[in-house]
Amino acid sequence: MILAVTISSCEYLKSPDDTASVSQGFITFPALSLNGDQYVTILVGGSYEDPGVVATLGTEDITNDVVVTGSIDPTTPGVYVIDYSASVVNTLGNESTASQQRYVAVITESVADIDLSGTYNGDGTAISGSWNQASTVTRIEGAWYTIDKALASGNNLGIFFALVGDTGENAQQKIIVPNQPSGFGNVNSTSDGTSAELTDTGFQWNIFIGCCGVFGPIIFSR
Repeated sequence: MILAVTISSCEYLKSPDDTASVSQGFITFPALSLNGDQYVTILVGGSYEDPGVVATLGTEDITNDVVVTGSIDPTTPGVYVIDYSASVVNTLGNESTASQQRYVAVITESVADIDLSGTYNGDGTAISGSWNQASTVTRIEGAWYTIDKALASGNNLGIFFALVGDTGENAQQKIIVPNQPSGFGNVNSTSDGTSAELTDTGFQWNIFIGCCGVFGPIIFSR
């Protein structure tokens, strides 16, 4: 009797129909790979041709299924985001999605030769009091940079930003922090109450942090 039960159980596990049902429930995620650079810089009046992405689902090429949103105006200084996404649905109706972003900075000639990379003395005021820590700015390429302490504080909030020049909306706004995720929620310098500009000794900003609102001014001086 024990042998019969064991054989019956094995036959159940090896049922072709059951194996197919389980495999159909797996979710395979698409993979997107950018052609060209993720961060791009062009001068006002220049041209831009998007290099696109390659999308795969396992060994299958699904590039034709990629949805592209966003556009660039090369005549207007600013930061433009191109978003690429691909979604697939398995036989059980489960959807999986992958996305990639490309960031394009259109800049004025007035800032084309400026290099903000280096170490800065950071000085900021927050709800908990005054923050003052050194921050390091690293150039990614062209107008694009990263900073390791965006609030000049010990929480080590690292973000990326671009030096674009006069945006036309505010003659003092020469830096843009595009919306981006962080451990404290989305961060940007484009929400209400925010700003970011060059100063005589470096730069400063009021930036929005998703967890807690607008912080600043945070002043970075060499």
